[in-house]
Amino acid sequence: MRSSIVVALAAAVLAAGCGRDPDAAIKARIASPSPLSELEIAQLLDASGRAMAGKDVRVRQGAMARALTDRERQQIFDVLSDPRGLSDAGLTTTMGGRSARGVRVQAASAQSEIEATSTVWIDIASLLPCRYDFAYVAPGFGDVTLDLTFDTSS
Repeated sequence: MRSSIVVALAAAVLAAGCGRDPDAAIKARIASPSPLSELEIAQLLDASGRAMAGKDVRVRQGAMARALTDRERQQIFDVLSDPRGLSDAGLTTTMGGRSARGVRVQAASAQSEIEATSTVWIDIASLLPCRYDFAYVAPGFGDVTLDLTFDTSS
């Protein structure tokens, strides 16, 4: 009798977990306008890493997509690799009309006297990075924006 209760309980737990999005809680949190804590930023990066697993990131330029250069890849993944020093950049709506949450860090600037930031925008629904922005605090020094897409065929 006791073993049948254990089996029934285990089956109920498995059934409850099936079909549930394991990242539903972080998706709901990042959709909220209140700023993310350091712990929540770390959870977001973990969830985004799981979403990117097995996918190739590419840069979208109009109707075409191309591979990232080594420098572009390094800039993006430097932001995504370590939550320390990151701050919440808030919510935005992407060009495709989807909601995204940004994480921002001070960036290495080619113009040492002018500060710069790197921001990666993460799509709330898919948890995939959808945009990278490199911006100087002063305009006109070579800001860069990369719209990202993921190839799942490989």
